Amino acid sequence: MTENERIVANAKAGDPAAQEMVALSFEAAKQPQEAAGWMSRAAAGGKASAVGRLGLWELVGYGVPRAPAQGVAKLDKAAAANDAFALHVASVVHAAGIGTTSDLGKALGCLVRLADMGESRAACQLALMSRSGPALAQAARLGSGVAQLFMRGREDIQGDVDWRALAASIDLTPFVSPIVRMPEREEPPIWLVENLLEPWICDYVIAMSAPVLTRGKVLDETGGESVRQERSNTVMNFGLVDSDVILELVNLRLAAAAGMPPENAEALGVLHYAVGERYAPHVDYIPETLQNAEQLRLRGQRVRTLLVYLNDGFEGGATEFPHLKVAYKPPRGCALIFDSVKQDGSVDPMTLHAGASPTAGQKWVISKWFRNKALRPAETA
Repeated sequence: MTENERIVANAKAGDPAAQEMVALSFEAAKQPQEAAGWMSRAAAGGKASAVGRLGLWELVGYGVPRAPAQGVAKLDKAAAANDAFALHVASVVHAAGIGTTSDLGKALGCLVRLADMGESRAACQLALMSRSGPALAQAARLGSGVAQLFMRGREDIQGDVDWRALAASIDLTPFVSPIVRMPEREEPPIWLVENLLEPWICDYVIAMSAPVLTRGKVLDETGGESVRQERSNTVMNFGLVDSDVILELVNLRLAAAAGMPPENAEALGVLHYAVGERYAPHVDYIPETLQNAEQLRLRGQRVRTLLVYLNDGFEGGATEFPHLKVAYKPPRGCALIFDSVKQDGSVDPMTLHAGASPTAGQKWVISKWFRNKALRPAETA
């Protein structure tokens, strides 16, 4: 009997650990119904990690009907059993208010428990939000590469860390300070927002994105996405599991700046342009074609775009609007916002724009698209 055959036999015999392994193999094989069926059996057998994973799947509707409240309850149950995966996802869910009421206290509580368990990413988040040098040093010692980047030149910092006391000292001002949108144009509407994100937040977003960049894709004639010559830059899109509390606080701030519901936002996208890389002139709205009809029906139209330039120190690299004969290159931490549709909801070809390549240095930009339909459960779902 092979190892896989042994695992399947044990799963059929009722072993929750084996059932979870079978479920994850079906997930890897992109067979959601089979995966959910086996994960349900593992969760029923009391496997905490299976309870958490099933909760995530119920929250997003993977292999099972979407049931946000039920999914959050399962995540919380698994988190209470100190399952690390569930604690991480629960921290994101409670920070963002996905399928439940936003509760930063609960989110930070999850991070505290993870940090107490020695989880470096949680420790790094608590350290950065509290601006604690000793906590950052501890996160670096736990293995956080991001903390190590922030620690450069400060390696001698020492000290004991009480993660719960640290969480209680966190000041959220960088995420809730007043936002002023300054109109640049009326038709199509374009706004600028100064100092939307503080420098350390910009650095954090870059540090989280840099190791996981992949080639950017373009919407093609089939309604899907593919690599095309007209787009040569790299990207990272932070889904629910990829995200964290800091990134969700960023998401909430971006939604507030855009004047859009957070649940209508696509995943946080981070774009990187090396010298010579570009995104040729394109529109952000979804072309209203037969191939895109089902996507538009289910997910709605992209109606507003928000870009945040995350760094300075590069040449070129503006966001160019050829039809409007204008270009924008906001300073670090500042946002450019524009609508892709007209007031009557029809698409606006005048919003054609390009991501110009830097001629020296490298460019980092947040790209956030908002649709006219909710993409995930709202706070009170």
